[in-house]
Amino acid sequence: MATYSDRVQKSVTLYEPGPLPEDVDDLGIYLVTELKRLGSILYNQATFRLERIHEEPQRPRIGDIRYADGADWNPGQGENLYYFDGTNWLAFAGGSGAGDWGQLVKTASQTATSANTAYTITWDNVTYSSGISIDSSDSSKILFTHPGYYFVDFSCLLQSSSGSTQNFWAWPRINGVDVTNGTGIHESVHANSQEATLTKMGIFRIESGDYLQAAWAVDNTDLYLYNLPATSFAPSVPSATMSIIQVAQ
Repeated sequence: MATYSDRVQKSVTLYEPGPLPEDVDDLGIYLVTELKRLGSILYNQATFRLERIHEEPQRPRIGDIRYADGADWNPGQGENLYYFDGTNWLAFAGGSGAGDWGQLVKTASQTATSANTAYTITWDNVTYSSGISIDSSDSSKILFTHPGYYFVDFSCLLQSSSGSTQNFWAWPRINGVDVTNGTGIHESVHANSQEATLTKMGIFRIESGDYLQAAWAVDNTDLYLYNLPATSFAPSVPSATMSIIQVAQ
């Protein structure tokens, strides 16, 4: 027959008495074990030490604080101390976990059907990511799991297929709305087969569930986003790359 010590259910965060032993001879062990469990919980409360937990609490309330293990349960900042704001679990500043991040590339060339018309870059590969993804139904949309301030580094490679002067523009959109003064790019290309690499960066405020797009346009369809093929000594160059790092909540 299993003893009380074999059957007791241990809890380190919420005290609930274990089942009474069936054998009265086990009452002493039961009492000592329960007192030790209760003492450990009281000690944690007195020193405000939170136990590492491995799954998201059910029915959390505003103001709840938990220490996530970062593996079985990762609210977005790795192993860290989090508080619940009523919608999301947010990490306390200075925690050990890294912020959300992602790197996306457009490996193929992309052309414009019409001049002076806005298009969005359709991303086809996520090199690295945590909390950031591509919308499965619209690959131009970059999705964010957690709110915060995000540093965005955008670059693209252009090529002209004619000798006339052509102009290129690129700018960010959040939730389909152009970002005013949002670190836009304008570049002129003047020669046939001329290539130009453009880079721009900025910091944006993103809310949970928002999406980011890279919009672009040309005044001549002979200018386009260009994927440089690999050579015998160098790998291919994607037509566009976007690196994203969460810098603050």
